Amino acid sequence: MIWNLIDSGVMDGFNNMAYDLGLLSNVKDIPILRFYEWSPPALSIGRFQNTKDINFSYLKDHNFDLVRRPSGGRAVLHCDELTYSIVLPSSMSSKSVTEVYLFISQAIVEGLKSAGLKCEISQDKKENYSRFSACFAVSSIYEIVLDGKKLVGSAQVRREGKILQHGSIPLISHVEEYVNCFSLDEIEREKLIIKLNSSMTSVGEYLNLTIGELKEFIKSGFQKILNADFRPLQISFDVDEYVREAKVWD
Repeated sequence: MIWNLIDSGVMDGFNNMAYDLGLLSNVKDIPILRFYEWSPPALSIGRFQNTKDINFSYLKDHNFDLVRRPSGGRAVLHCDELTYSIVLPSSMSSKSVTEVYLFISQAIVEGLKSAGLKCEISQDKKENYSRFSACFAVSSIYEIVLDGKKLVGSAQVRREGKILQHGSIPLISHVEEYVNCFSLDEIEREKLIIKLNSSMTSVGEYLNLTIGELKEFIKSGFQKILNADFRPLQISFDVDEYVREAKVWD
């Protein structure tokens, strides 16, 4: 099956989210796999996530972007990671949210296993995480875990029958920086540090892989599991048209 492949390299948080939105609006009949990275680091929050727990001062002082994803879920710190996005046309939207999570996770797990990471797909339903603002504090069904810890954090949105799923694959966890992104008292801060140290992991804790090597392994998983035949895609649209939706502050 033909898939379009986009490697958009490094962009800031606003343009990264705007680019995903543009792909979702402009996808035709061929699914898209996109790889991207972030500079400066960014905290992305879910579409409906309240900002009351966000430490705006810390983000501004450290020149971190704060962006709102079009998808749901909780906050993710994007720093030293590979991010993927999958855009599926309406012709492929008959599958449920969890079914899409499953087949994407199967492909990513296959790629990560070929790299030497003994990943699994979580079978646990999402635990009650109302007290946690951080996405990596918990795993939900069909997310990717390694030694019982969350390795890939993903979120999904559907518009006009089309699907966007994007996910974070950290090479380094950056737990302290992640926790600093939230306004917490000392007790809650310590609880979140303990929780994240026990609930999340990163590629770099197991293997010394470059971003380029990780991309190739992920691609190989899609080729094996989904029979993807990748074709580089050059697409043009006005990214600025979508930036406004990604902004939390001006």
